[in-house]
Amino acid sequence: MFEKEELYQAVTLIAFVLLLHFMERRRPAFPINRYHEISLNVLVLFLIVIVGGELCRAVLFSVYNALNLLRISSVAGLSMLPSAIKILLALILGDFSAYWVHRLMHRSSLFWRTHAFHHTIAELWWLSGTRVSLTHLFLFAAPQVLIGYFVLVLAPWEAGVAASIGVIFNIWDHTNLWASLGPLKWLLITPNYHRIHHLAKGLSQKNLSVVFTLWDRMFGTYVNPESIGKDFAVWTAPRKRPLFSMIVGV
Repeated sequence: MFEKEELYQAVTLIAFVLLLHFMERRRPAFPINRYHEISLNVLVLFLIVIVGGELCRAVLFSVYNALNLLRISSVAGLSMLPSAIKILLALILGDFSAYWVHRLMHRSSLFWRTHAFHHTIAELWWLSGTRVSLTHLFLFAAPQVLIGYFVLVLAPWEAGVAASIGVIFNIWDHTNLWASLGPLKWLLITPNYHRIHHLAKGLSQKNLSVVFTLWDRMFGTYVNPESIGKDFAVWTAPRKRPLFSMIVGV
């Protein structure tokens, strides 16, 4: 049975996905074939994102507890901060770590093997963004769990809110929408922003952030989506390895 926090998180995500699905159907950014490789996307959603996600969390908690990393919270003194500040810190620090993990995946041939499966997506829409390898998921989750539970010592509901926002942005980033956030575009990622990273030829090492544009701006990986527009040469990573190897990420 779901805990209350998990139920709220699931309902929020389902409602958000239904909203994006409706928006994509009404005003798609590009004509796409949603049924292309849909069975693969659904398989990955259940096996990697849902089942694999729980497995990753269980393994990480066991490792961190074995290393007695709970000491971090007492040293940092962050557990007594108000909930809103802790959730915001979890988002900022989590996105900062995700940026560097993502950047490493694109700069190292070894770590690229864990990430290449995600870049075999030829048509971006909300479901296709779930196409990740198990190792990819683990590498992104490791610092997130450390920050949320062992540095900030988030309560279950606080961790649920932070995790939901992170997942929502990951889904949002991959949607087939041409979206503008007005003055917030300098701060928050949009599908236009992330589409360049996925599909624009020669720019796969740009626009690496997930939630905030700050890290790309600060560390030299920013490309203004307005300078590219809709007219760009499409690129996707070829599948050079067996599908099982790419799904596992080895």
